[in-house]
Amino acid sequence: MTQGVINLIPKPQKDHSQLENWRPISLLNNDYKILAMIFAKKIKCVLDDIIDECQSGFMTDRLISNNIRLVLDILDYSDLILDDSFLLFLDFYKAFDSIEFPFILKSLSSFGFVPNFINAIQTLYNNANASIKLQHGTTHRFNIERGIRQGCPISPYLFLLSMQLLAIHIQNSNLKGISVANRSILISQLADDTTLFKKNKDQVHLALDKIRFFSSASGLCLNIHKCELLSIKDSTDVKICDIPVKSEVKYLGIIICKDQKKRSKLNFEPLILSIRRKLNSWLQRDLSITGRVLLSKADGLSRVIYPAVVLDVSVEICRMLDKIIVDFVWNFKTHLIKKSVMLDDRAMGGFELVDFSTLNNSFKVKWIKTFLNNPTSCWNFIPNHIFNSAGGLHFLLRCNFDISKIPLSLSCFHKQALISWSLIYNYNFSPHSYFIWNNKNIRYKNKSLFFHNWFDKNILLVSQLIDERGVFFTYEQFMQEFSFPVPPREYAIVFGAIPDCIIPLVKSGPKGSLDSPLFDNTNLFVDQSLLNAMSNKDIRSIINRSQISLPACVSFWNNIFSEIEWEEFWLLRQKFFLSNKVVEVSIKIIHNCYPINYKLAKFNNSISPNCSFCLQYEETINHLFWDCTYCKVFWIDFSNFVKKYLYPNFCITPKIVFFDCSLNLDPSYCKFIINLLLYCAKFYIHKFTFSKKTPYFFIFRKDFDMYVNSLRNSNNSIACKTLSWCKSYKLT
Repeated sequence: MTQGVINLIPKPQKDHSQLENWRPISLLNNDYKILAMIFAKKIKCVLDDIIDECQSGFMTDRLISNNIRLVLDILDYSDLILDDSFLLFLDFYKAFDSIEFPFILKSLSSFGFVPNFINAIQTLYNNANASIKLQHGTTHRFNIERGIRQGCPISPYLFLLSMQLLAIHIQNSNLKGISVANRSILISQLADDTTLFKKNKDQVHLALDKIRFFSSASGLCLNIHKCELLSIKDSTDVKICDIPVKSEVKYLGIIICKDQKKRSKLNFEPLILSIRRKLNSWLQRDLSITGRVLLSKADGLSRVIYPAVVLDVSVEICRMLDKIIVDFVWNFKTHLIKKSVMLDDRAMGGFELVDFSTLNNSFKVKWIKTFLNNPTSCWNFIPNHIFNSAGGLHFLLRCNFDISKIPLSLSCFHKQALISWSLIYNYNFSPHSYFIWNNKNIRYKNKSLFFHNWFDKNILLVSQLIDERGVFFTYEQFMQEFSFPVPPREYAIVFGAIPDCIIPLVKSGPKGSLDSPLFDNTNLFVDQSLLNAMSNKDIRSIINRSQISLPACVSFWNNIFSEIEWEEFWLLRQKFFLSNKVVEVSIKIIHNCYPINYKLAKFNNSISPNCSFCLQYEETINHLFWDCTYCKVFWIDFSNFVKKYLYPNFCITPKIVFFDCSLNLDPSYCKFIINLLLYCAKFYIHKFTFSKKTPYFFIFRKDFDMYVNSLRNSNNSIACKTLSWCKSYKLT
């Protein structure tokens, strides 16, 4: 049961002639994995009580972005740090494979696991052996005497327990961490990726001694050549204890440096080139619009999601990515449908295109939601300290703020988070709840006001500054009403900053209570779906409300046909087992962007504007798919076919041709087959338009028979239903 096969996975962009640049993943038998999964679930139940908050690896609701944001916050708010501090990034050589198993058992015992459970874990590793999978066959089996198996369900949790001992060892030592925002921070971890926060360079040597002592007990080996130092302040040191002091490091896949603008460029510019190169390679294929929209997400935007979660993104980069995505969707040709329509849901005629700007804003709003859930955690205490200078983030978000007027020095990331928030939260003016603080209309020296001593006394609203007659308090009245010392200058600043135009509105409203308004941190969002799920898609839908628009074709067709069931039509395309190319013809027809000769002739004089079939009349959408003599003959034959096999009372009309059959037929799948035939018929006419041949129904019937026969090779549920229903009408 303890036998395994090791599959070596090469690390990307590494020298594969070196053994350390391969990841050994163990392939284990099912009995072993079931037993290991049971033990893993047992350990997982108690990990939250054992593993420190500073460890993010393999833990539920702990994110890799936390580790990165903590490092970036320290760099962005380095003015809060008085010492010449350093960040020490540690690298352990093959940590999973080198840790001693007796040490793992000791860690289980030290955290209070009972002997029976420890013995059960030991059973999984006793007499364990493995062979290495080669290109042809496997190697001879060998015994595994150290390390834990990557691929075993319980391995991550056993490793976490061992790394927790390292965290305890560091925290209980005499090492001095970085003091920032009234708190000292010493260590953060993501599995074996460990970062130590050192007060000064003298602490580096002491830290390495502690790590070496831990390594001698655990079997872990510090890879000193891959360890790096990053100075918080300017440093002239090139090396400390043989560890290079760098101006930029790559930490958890993100390039870290002090300059925020440079940091953004270093991380995004290579990805933009990669996206452009990858999407260009897809242009060689004849893809549908729907297919290119899907690829823009799967092979385009997916590459920048990770850095966008933890970094601010400049307006230039957002615009560049948006342009690349939209140009790719339209094959770098004319955009035939507005982007504001493409962004909408399919039920509204859109294509569910995702633009990067909206995606980036949704990440920043999600960060705000995560922050508010635990603002005092070790990951959030620095921005929490900053936002407390304006009453706390939960208060600031409700204020009528302007990011350029806030009396705070914020990092680019936090500025962008507040700007993103303003896209989903519309401040509604109300005289009786008009805040004094962080208000873009109440300014002194072109900055919003915030006085902590006033805020602590619950003086929040302009309406609290007026008496029963609707007149602002004099200085003496104010001192008597609130009973706390305020310098006359502060009084003059606050009362003088309130615009004259606000005073009549506040006077007409009710007098504010001296008690502080109650704030519910869970009731922040303007949409109920955000409260329930708070997915990125929910946030994007709110941000998109101001960007999306109805398709122009809606008013065009409403002037021709009455009572069009638009939502039913837009969603109909998802019900069929058809290629996107077939569906796209019907969608382009309705969106009025089908390439008819009448439009093409305006851009190319060599193209005749006349119909491809009759060659007599101008080729408009209505003419090509209905009014043309040859098409009318086709549709008459089509109607006769439907009457014979499907619905005797069927009567073909232009509305049915363009918007499909909306009749309530019995059985219901009769309507399904008719609409399927209509989709295929329009695609058939489209094919013959480009081949300049006359469409005949008997040829279409053969095409449809070939399509139905092709369904026999598919296990798709829609394909199986379609085939069954076609058989019931003897269409095969």
